[in-house]
Amino acid sequence: MTALAALVASVRQRSAGLALRLPARHVQVVQALPVGPGARLLVVEFGGRRLLIGQSRAGLATLADGPAE
Repeated sequence: MTALAALVASVRQRSAGLALRLPARHVQVVQALPVGPGARLLVVEFGGRRLLIGQSRAGLATLADGPAE
């Protein structure tokens, strides 16, 4: 899970506000919701799973996961 979080952070930094779409077989940020200064919730699809990831200045944390719809 740590590798996925690092990949999402790396791609997100390079995209800087652009819509993030990689080929479906990799990682796709489905939705990003700002929840405060320096914090947001990300819904990410990866490997047939849908992950809810919390992002803050302190880093990333997986909050929930389930099958992709």
